Amino acid sequence: MESMNLSTRTELLDLCRTTGLRGYSGKSKADLIALLSATPVNTIEHVSEGSKGYKVLSLFTGMGGMDVGFAEQVVVRSESVDPSFIAGPSEVEGFVSLNRLPFQTVFQNDILPEAKRLTELNGWAHNYVLQDLRELLASNYAFPAADVVTGGFPCTTFSHAGSRLGFECDTGVLYQSNIEVVRRVKPLVFVAENVHGLLTMPGALDRIKTDFAAVGYEVQHQLIKCEDVGIPQTRWRVIILGLRLDKRALVSDGWHLMTENRRSCTIRPYFAHLLEPYETTDPAQTVFSRAARLEKGQGQKAIDLDGYGPTMRAEHHGNIEYRRHGEGERRLSVREAALLQTFPPLCVLTEGKPTSKAYKPIGNAVPPLLGYLVGRKVAEILRICA
Repeated sequence: MESMNLSTRTELLDLCRTTGLRGYSGKSKADLIALLSATPVNTIEHVSEGSKGYKVLSLFTGMGGMDVGFAEQVVVRSESVDPSFIAGPSEVEGFVSLNRLPFQTVFQNDILPEAKRLTELNGWAHNYVLQDLRELLASNYAFPAADVVTGGFPCTTFSHAGSRLGFECDTGVLYQSNIEVVRRVKPLVFVAENVHGLLTMPGALDRIKTDFAAVGYEVQHQLIKCEDVGIPQTRWRVIILGLRLDKRALVSDGWHLMTENRRSCTIRPYFAHLLEPYETTDPAQTVFSRAARLEKGQGQKAIDLDGYGPTMRAEHHGNIEYRRHGEGERRLSVREAALLQTFPPLCVLTEGKPTSKAYKPIGNAVPPLLGYLVGRKVAEILRICA
């Protein structure tokens, strides 16, 4: 174990992950070394390099919410999941680590430096390329082979909270870059995620599905309401799944439908372990927006601990929702926003001096628990088709 002192924190996180060791999320390099050194070799579930499972190519990665669900350690409240999903308790009381899924991330791409940095700090970065996807395609970038391509292409142009310009906006046609990667890589399955506004913009979803189908896939979609699958947030998302046509005969109708984990969990359990910003040593819990309350507009309501949080948005402009009004009034902290998205309770959200920069990548992200449920469905499909 002495050689570990020469390793980077990212290498140590990878070692914890590939050996099946638990409780490493959010730890410093020194703590990781101590954790690995204190673990007898015969108690570690070793996973060989060649047995990590299906390869995932991730587009519009952000801070890796979908990727965490597929290929990292998901940590959520026990109330959020079917007991059969649970591998064991986590370091934070009431939170549990879920069984790992058979995926490894081989490529990630985005243009937001803060998002990439958060994936690096947490050991979730794998061949993460920070460049416009259109530029990569124009340069004939050699994308790695993959069984699955995932992508949450930009959604503000379709969102009810956004411009609603649809395909008339430059970002509204970025899904075509997603399709081009699928065409080049030819995965067995692709996953595309977007806002439910796609369903209310006439013709938008049909056009997107038709364009994906044109490169050789059967394309289906499903609306998932996060509050119905254990996530403490009213976040509605359209999940588009594509199955390569040469594999279609192997599955039955309804192959794309996700029916697992129909349950609810409110905010209260997710915040139960938190101390107030002036009491905590968690840098991410000390940071919260100081924006004044307005008479109207988004982000002016206080959350209900016994209900669900509102949709975490990327463009808060300081007006993230309130933790409470009245005495001790304040807005949600960076940590609280991440918990509403089901990011691990000990994940790293700030570096150096705590700042509010993490709000944007948190709001942009796919909740890891949603990613996990999508990953379970994709794994089921691949067990039949691969």
